[in-house]
Amino acid sequence: MERKTPTPTKVRLRRNRTDIREALLESALVEFGAKGFDGASTRAIAARVEAHQPQINYHFESKTALWTAAVDHLFGLLRETFRGVFPAKPTEIGVPELAAAFADGIRRLVRFVAAHPELNQIMVHEGTAPSDRLTWLTETHVKPFFNGIRGAWQLLRDAGVAAPIDSEVLYYVLVGGASLPYVNAAEVRLLTGRDPKSPSWIDAHADGMVSILLPGLAGL
Repeated sequence: MERKTPTPTKVRLRRNRTDIREALLESALVEFGAKGFDGASTRAIAARVEAHQPQINYHFESKTALWTAAVDHLFGLLRETFRGVFPAKPTEIGVPELAAAFADGIRRLVRFVAAHPELNQIMVHEGTAPSDRLTWLTETHVKPFFNGIRGAWQLLRDAGVAAPIDSEVLYYVLVGGASLPYVNAAEVRLLTGRDPKSPSWIDAHADGMVSILLPGLAGL
């Protein structure tokens, strides 16, 4: 039987539903980041993107399902940001190449968290107390990132390129240092008179992080 080509109306409806779902995910990240899971309102999430409550119910069976989908979406964007940066086996490339890759990763992280401060906000909300959400978030998304940078960091530390920071502590120094100016953007504007979302600030911040964490890079 010959396959019928969908009518333009049906194609448009499917595309609109996809757009609405993605808009709801982006809105949910902002709401969950600002207020945490318990304080977040699905009504506010819908209103932020001029959607209706039934549209959330159509795409997500519960508030928990919406939170899970939003976090999956956020970490999917993060993985895409880091795609191809770190080699699968850091020991198979030279120290200069590995250091350059790590520096590139730091700069990419700073740019990402500048655009998505809700990453750190959500982690702070969820990390304050044990929960099923925290367990799922850590095992599914945080631990792979944590494990992925530890090996490379240890190699760079042993080579004298990286700062003498414990590889387990490094994760918090890196993520906290990269995220704070964008989570506390209002404070930065009051304190410095500068906009932390400006390209010049982001570049200076990223360069500073590289200088602090990889002091031996310039000598390679």
